[in-house]
Formats: sequence, structure tokens, C-alpha cells
Amino acid sequence: MIRHLVAFRFAPDLPAAARQAVLDELATFPERYPAMRRFYVGENISQRDRTYTHALVVEFDTEAELLEYLNSDTHEAFVAERFRPAIDGRVIVTVED
Repeated sequence: MIRHLVAFRFAPDLPAAARQAVLDELATFPERYPAMRRFYVGENISQRDRTYTHALVVEFDTEAELLEYLNSDTHEAFVAERFRPAIDGRVIVTVED
């Protein structure tokens, strides 16, 4: 099992509607990428560290499936055109179980 985590924070001047549009589009990913086994995106509710305000967690059976998703044209377009312009920082971690 491969777990892919992206913790991120939106740019402080990004309007709430634009934030929600990014989150709404992320929520469509499981329909668009059938290799995703589990998918979750949500707000960070930690009382200890609020460096990143949101997190995305995705599980795949194999690393090849993760790479297919990451390298797909639709994923690359989303990241370049909508995600990166909307965020102020991110960290990406991928682990194998």
C-alpha cells in the first residue's frame, strides 16, 4: 500500500470562494482516478501545529499507480493552473506500508 500525503496552506489573500473551488475540485479526484483506494481532503484541526491548514491523503495499491496519477495530464494541469497559484506552502510525503 502506498500512502501519499500533501499538507498545504492557502495563500492568505486568496478569497474564500477560490479556496472552496480548489477543495471542490480535489473532491472529484476519486471519480477521475479509479486507482485511488482511499481519499480524504480536509482541514487541519490539530491543536499542536497549524503550519498547514489542510491535508490530502490518498492510498494506492502500488507505486506505479501513484506515478500514473502524478504524471497524468489532468493532475499536472490542476497542480500548475489551480493548486500552486492558490497555495502559500506545502509539504509532500509518500510512504509504503
